Amino acid sequence: MVILITASSALADGWADSLQLQDAVRLPDLAALNRSSVPADSLVLLDLAGAVAGEQDILYACRHCRVLALSSLPQDEEGLRWLQWGAVAYAHAMSTPDLLLQVFDTVQAGGTWVGRSIMQQLCARFGRQLPAAAAPDWRTRLSEREQDVVAALREGRANKDIARLLEISERTVKAHLTSVFQKFGVEDRLQLLLKLTGH
Repeated sequence: MVILITASSALADGWADSLQLQDAVRLPDLAALNRSSVPADSLVLLDLAGAVAGEQDILYACRHCRVLALSSLPQDEEGLRWLQWGAVAYAHAMSTPDLLLQVFDTVQAGGTWVGRSIMQQLCARFGRQLPAAAAPDWRTRLSEREQDVVAALREGRANKDIARLLEISERTVKAHLTSVFQKFGVEDRLQLLLKLTGH
């Protein structure tokens, strides 16, 4: 089940049109969501502009549903806070239809979606927790160049920055990352760093 929570009917209509969700349930706020008997694991697109809710309502919603927190004025601090509460995505409420579909598909497939800036912060945060030399076991599975790419990833660097640092093309960085993801059975850089840090 997909639920749209916003005070703006125009915004709800835009989401529904972009995602072809004409049968989505529309609710006024998180309290209404928490009072209703929606199936566990429902997808909730939540407009944060109208989200005047207590932390208990937010935590309850995030535990029982997959919440896509959508902000009219996205800020990294807000996004990180919503992710800590259990949201599975944080994006601009007025994202283009293509981007909104990408976010929706990622979450529907069981993934988490955040913007580049938040992803870099999370990578740097978890990358710092990765033992440098104490646990070399993960390194034995990688080529020397893949180890270099992972080391740069631990610093929260973007592909372009890694390419510049290692004096290789961005395409080569992507090829190394794809190889590393396959070796560890993960889909993205955050999952890789979480796996390497034991989270």
